[in-house]
Amino acid sequence: MKTSIATAADPSLPNTSDTGTVSNGYRSYVLFALAVVGFMCAVDKVVITMFMEPIKKEFALSDTQLGLLTGLAFSLMGGIASVPLARWADRANRKWIIAGSFTAWTLMTAGSGMASNFVQLLAARIGVGIGEAGCIPATHSMLGDYYPRHLRPRALAVHSAGTYLGMLGGLLGGGILVQTVGWRAGFIWLGAAGLVMAAIFHFTVREPSRVDALTHPPLAAGASLWSQLGDPRAFWLLVMAFSTTSLAGSSVIVWLPSYFERAFALQPMQIGLGLGLCLGVATAIGSVIGGQLGVRYAGGSKSWGAGFAAGVTVVVMPFFLGSFYAPNPLLAFGLLFAAFGTAGMILGPVFSTLQDLVAPQVRATALAVVALFGVLVGQGLGPLLVGALSDALQVKGANADGLRTAMTLVAMINFLTILAFVLLKQRIDRLSAHSTKAQVG
Repeated sequence: MKTSIATAADPSLPNTSDTGTVSNGYRSYVLFALAVVGFMCAVDKVVITMFMEPIKKEFALSDTQLGLLTGLAFSLMGGIASVPLARWADRANRKWIIAGSFTAWTLMTAGSGMASNFVQLLAARIGVGIGEAGCIPATHSMLGDYYPRHLRPRALAVHSAGTYLGMLGGLLGGGILVQTVGWRAGFIWLGAAGLVMAAIFHFTVREPSRVDALTHPPLAAGASLWSQLGDPRAFWLLVMAFSTTSLAGSSVIVWLPSYFERAFALQPMQIGLGLGLCLGVATAIGSVIGGQLGVRYAGGSKSWGAGFAAGVTVVVMPFFLGSFYAPNPLLAFGLLFAAFGTAGMILGPVFSTLQDLVAPQVRATALAVVALFGVLVGQGLGPLLVGALSDALQVKGANADGLRTAMTLVAMINFLTILAFVLLKQRIDRLSAHSTKAQVG
């Protein structure tokens, strides 16, 4: 069976190698290939969290420096680079951008294992962040052209599931690597594997035509990007939701391996398996379930995803906060599994909501702008904030009390996420009602 993919009508649009239709089997392969890219993106991003303690000992680093290494250094330049790379993806060949980004960040991952001091490792991680910046926006834009609107929540959820399974790979694989070959060789092995996968992706995936080329002509010369991002209030409410949930979640995730080692004296492989199941498998399962719910229940509603995300986040918080105070690791892992399994359900519906809000020509750029704030606030500022709070609150000795309190304080910011999603739903409903009234009038 074939699915129609519109042929680009404007010569300024990038050339594509497809013939106007693709089989459902090949479309599924492309989704799988993009999910593998997302998997490796997550592996190379999170594996350093399993290497943090030996890196800290080798370079004699403070928690604040670790927070800088895993958060702000990785995210700042990557977040800034994502916007021009996404603008490029909205106009050029996305397959080449993804393959090139994949190659670049895997080379820098291998380079991380060759660093001889903190500054060199910092520079390598900045390179990984810049390389990964070109991946996700171009991927979402490509999936938007391979899949029709009613199937996008599920497709985006499957891709997100692959990314979160990468957390399992990074945490469990990182635990195995650090205990067997050490953190340096671990980085180098991951870089070599990534180069092979980047080559396979490049030679087997085709660039799709822009399906909206006929109904949505290219932006006029001098047209503002911001004019294509839909209603400003709705867009910035979504930015707020992404930023606060990233600050509350991503910043804590970075520190969970260190917390479990300090609180329960677990070995890296034990931590990697436990956190990998919680962050990877649970989130992946939740993502697929949420995507299917979006396909089944969202219908023509553009606000369903925002309301759904608000309700889900309310359910997440008791599990998430409770995991920090569990008296044993088994209960802590169980609460985290419930928290991330539930939280994963919002991914497909929320990403689909973003595509609904903006013009098709700026899908990649819109995601990059939203992600930029999430990356800078959550993955950039967040780990540094947790580390600084941990240093300030830490009592004498290496126990986990200061880190636990720091994670709790930052995690409670997620209550602002609930507010942002509620306000976003109300705003979209008002815009829809106004549009309906105008059409009737």
